[in-house]
Amino acid sequence: MCCGSKRAAAQAAAMAHAAPAAAFGARPALSVIMFEYLGSGQTAIRGPVSGQLYLFAQAGARVEVDARDRPGLAAMPSLRWVR
Repeated sequence: MCCGSKRAAAQAAAMAHAAPAAAFGARPALSVIMFEYLGSGQTAIRGPVSGQLYLFAQAGARVEVDARDRPGLAAMPSLRWVR
């Protein structure tokens, strides 16, 4: 086996064991959507699927949320799906 083949095998093995980007807090752009808070004061809402805690600091606050949480959050009267 030549050096190039060993290098390629080592890189493939490293990639197989690499942690996905989501484990480090990064999310693909398509999996993030925006909600606007329509209530008063501030509130914190836990995403029903992701388990992520979303903090809406005041009325009109817009927060990026995991797209998997959209159905649960959209059912809440104090939140509006923006994009």
